[in-house]
Amino acid sequence: MNIIKATHQLAMDTNALAELSKAKGLQEDANIFYKQAYELEKKAALMTSAADKDPVPHFILLRSAVALAYKSKLYKDSQRLIEICLSENPPAFIRHDLAEINELLKHDHVDAPSNEELELEGLLTKVNAEESEITIKDQVESQKYSIIVPQHQLVDIIKQYWFQKVLVKVRQTTYGIMILEKIQAAT
Repeated sequence: MNIIKATHQLAMDTNALAELSKAKGLQEDANIFYKQAYELEKKAALMTSAADKDPVPHFILLRSAVALAYKSKLYKDSQRLIEICLSENPPAFIRHDLAEINELLKHDHVDAPSNEELELEGLLTKVNAEESEITIKDQVESQKYSIIVPQHQLVDIIKQYWFQKVLVKVRQTTYGIMILEKIQAAT
């Protein structure tokens, strides 16, 4: 059994412990187990890639991690993984499941604004390929912004803009997750 399958199996076993604890009325224990299951499933998902020979297991593991984050009440993590998964162009059945979870997230966070468009200017200072993320540092306020980028665009962005001043347009989700819409060199 490879490490990905073993990690996934451990996540599912931990999820079962969470469900059992919940059924017994032990909500605190259930929450702890759900969070452990989420961390394990996320780890398994990030050991795979949409660029794998068969990308479907990657998307299934991501979807599972999204659901476990939701069960753990880690709503921001859940939405972040949804955006990462969607940026990698998953199959339709995964998109459908993610849309359902996204609707649940919206109902759980009704007081937050919906998607917002923002423009940011700063220095591209960090890339996290595993999390499909770049970091822009606003040089005026010294604020750092983490932005999700479609996996297939990461290499081009690094080549063109690494440690350069850039202007980015982002979409900010209900939970404050920023998703890249457009990037260009700042003037």
